[in-house]
Amino acid sequence: MAGGDGDGYGIGIGHFVLAMRRNIDLTYIVMNNQIYGLTTGQASPTTDMGTKTKSTPEGEIEKPINPIALALVSGATYVARAFSGDPNHMTEVIKRAIQHRGFSLVDCFSPCVTYNKINTYPWFRQRVYRLEGSGHDASDFNAALAKAFEEPAKIPIGVFYEKLGDPTYEELDPSIRTHGPAVRQRLGLTPEEQKALLQSFL
Repeated sequence: MAGGDGDGYGIGIGHFVLAMRRNIDLTYIVMNNQIYGLTTGQASPTTDMGTKTKSTPEGEIEKPINPIALALVSGATYVARAFSGDPNHMTEVIKRAIQHRGFSLVDCFSPCVTYNKINTYPWFRQRVYRLEGSGHDASDFNAALAKAFEEPAKIPIGVFYEKLGDPTYEELDPSIRTHGPAVRQRLGLTPEEQKALLQSFL
């Protein structure tokens, strides 16, 4: 599943937290450009404080969401960040996320070249570094949480945290476990009853 910082961390934040809490077996890739690019440049939930946008002409006064920290404390079992300016690394992070059993978040910095003139590709290239090879232990929750709060001058990308073996929502829900996803379960209606039910909506 793919989305942006506006719908994932703003409009849909309740669904985001619930999916992580349930450990639903899906991969969520969020293209985080730290601005509402589609609606022409308003502040988004990840816009840095002080940033001047169409909706914050005197500067953003709200603290930005920290997606990595939020994912960790909400129960996501795979939490990672990528940068679209490093596509080879991003590919590996996403591949590992898809292979993970449970909820996987890949927060992907994707600079908006039209409306975000601060968090640009050069800005990120001066700051990002890969967690892989840095000595970071992705199985250590507390270490992952500490990395989530590193200063803007040094921005980690890669896998912050991966917990293996936690049961997924699909494995724990008795109905799904027994009968499969709801969309594939039998309604228990005769063909005539099904037809009448459909007709009632037309």
